[in-house]
Amino acid sequence: MHCFAGLMACFSILVTPHAQTADLLETRSAGQIAGLANALSLPDGVIPLDFGVAKYRVTYTMDYLGEPFEVSGALFVPVDDAGEAIACAMPTHTYMHGTIFRRIDAPSYNGFEGQLGFIMATAGAVCLMPDYLGLGSSDDVLHPYCHAASEAESGLAMLAALVALQDELGVGLNGQHFVSGYSQGGHASMAMAKRMQEDSDAGFPLAAAAPMSGPYDMSGTQLPVGMAAEQYSNPAYLAYILLSWQQTYGDIFVELSEIFQEPFASGLPAMFDGDTSGEMINAYLEGPTASIVQPGALEGLMAEDHPFFLAAQDNDLYQWVPESPIQMYYCTQDEQVFYENALVAESWMNTNGAQSVATIDGGPLDHGGCALLAILGGTLWINDQAALCTPFSVEARSNQPLTWRSSPEGTEIQGLQHGETWTLYGVDGKTIEQGMSTGQRTLISPPQGLSILLGSSGRRIRLAVD
Repeated sequence: MHCFAGLMACFSILVTPHAQTADLLETRSAGQIAGLANALSLPDGVIPLDFGVAKYRVTYTMDYLGEPFEVSGALFVPVDDAGEAIACAMPTHTYMHGTIFRRIDAPSYNGFEGQLGFIMATAGAVCLMPDYLGLGSSDDVLHPYCHAASEAESGLAMLAALVALQDELGVGLNGQHFVSGYSQGGHASMAMAKRMQEDSDAGFPLAAAAPMSGPYDMSGTQLPVGMAAEQYSNPAYLAYILLSWQQTYGDIFVELSEIFQEPFASGLPAMFDGDTSGEMINAYLEGPTASIVQPGALEGLMAEDHPFFLAAQDNDLYQWVPESPIQMYYCTQDEQVFYENALVAESWMNTNGAQSVATIDGGPLDHGGCALLAILGGTLWINDQAALCTPFSVEARSNQPLTWRSSPEGTEIQGLQHGETWTLYGVDGKTIEQGMSTGQRTLISPPQGLSILLGSSGRRIRLAVD
């Protein structure tokens, strides 16, 4: 049963809270994960392919509007050759997925982003991917799209479920908790990072976060710029926000026809049934914005006293001062989530006293082209800071790590051994530069943006050049 067609106000169907569960979906060896990395054109050696990974579907409960709902998520656990969780205390990496419309596209079902969990966990971290409320196995409520509080809750509640399942799964945790996410997941990961800092009682202190291409400034950047476009690339996003915020706040509109012209006002609610794709909704709404919405409706929504504008402000996520490292990724030709969101967030946070907030410009790529580059960059950045489990010997782990710094002569790499060869890769896998260390300092010329230097010893370092 769905509550959508009657205009989203229905909440009569709630689940009864029960204990969290974990169902094994599949296990992949390190070799199989290497095949996935190759299919994604990831440079060899950039991501340590140290462990096999078991994927579980976790079901758990979370709160939304004061009521408990059952939700699901994908859990990726590094395993040994016998398929058992490795005997090591591991960090967690919670990855928040981007916009989806169909429940089956969630990470614990058929979603592409769920494949990336194998890449994120094989290096020696437990990876969590919430499906979000209203997606995955959750079918009794519309997904509260770009609603910061429920996004954060889906992640924190899944971390709590993991702790409760530790003994059953044989998983050890080291207390480091990282967060990342792309697109809507950028918004969700920023929401979760903020909640982790502000809610110390939750017991999951934030180690660092890598939000990517997210709409952190809903009220001042994302919505005004999108609404001003003569033809926005993804009009389904606006409908998603309007319907889900109506469900959440209850006062965005009385009738959808106040905002959308016919036949859209009558036809749209039924399309948000959890089975219709975003491509179909965008095709339904194809055309100039002026032919879809009522004259003056968008301007009215953004009036400072309108409930929609107040809801947008409630879901802004840049006006806080992170105490842990935050690194935001964006691309300048993003036609869906405007890159100014990241610049607004960085400026506000640093102006107000943040000490470790930065942005990384991925270059002139669109939203789709930016995705894998940013996700890989964020994962490498998190792996650099995390106390990952490793199968290597204590002696191998004691090798001097590679470091880099800018100098007047170029970018200097420190820590390469005498005679060690190295290769500088772009995140697209293409070789940029190669050489051999003489045992003294090594100067390279990395391009602007992200790149990875891999030494023949297997050590690697990620470079981010402005």
